[in-house]
Amino acid sequence: MSELITLARPYAKAAFEYAKEESAIERWSTQLLVAAGLAQDDKILNYFSRPDVQDEDLVQLVSGEDASESYKNFIRLLAQNDRLSLLPEVAELFQYYLEQDSQSLTVDVFSAVALTDEQKQAMTAALSKRTGKQISLQTHIDDDMMGGARIHCGDLVIDGSLRGKVDRLKTQLFN
Repeated sequence: MSELITLARPYAKAAFEYAKEESAIERWSTQLLVAAGLAQDDKILNYFSRPDVQDEDLVQLVSGEDASESYKNFIRLLAQNDRLSLLPEVAELFQYYLEQDSQSLTVDVFSAVALTDEQKQAMTAALSKRTGKQISLQTHIDDDMMGGARIHCGDLVIDGSLRGKVDRLKTQLFN
């Protein structure tokens, strides 16, 4: 996942800066969220990787009819570089840059069990202090997680999960 974020970051940053310059942030944000939804479908992902499909067909599929030419050019660039599969990460980072620009931030917290109200408040306060932004916390239960929590705050990931701690310990022991 972190590799995908790293690959998506320059595309998302460029898209956000261009959309901001053109005063089209909301339109680009909406279009990227729709495109990200498409790119999460396995059948669409397989279609992206087919060698017999032309880039222009992919641009039409992803951007639709009413997209601006600049947005189509962005999607065309992703298609030419075989990066359409990064659309979910691009949309996530675009949203992060939008929130950074507006002084608010949506944070996803994945935990093995539901967080108590006190834990949510403490986490919100700590993240607000660390980022200097107003925090909107979204909690998710991860059945694969044994314990602890993993926090996704834009491109910052804080892994306090049990698995993350074991992996860090294993790295320290073998390096």
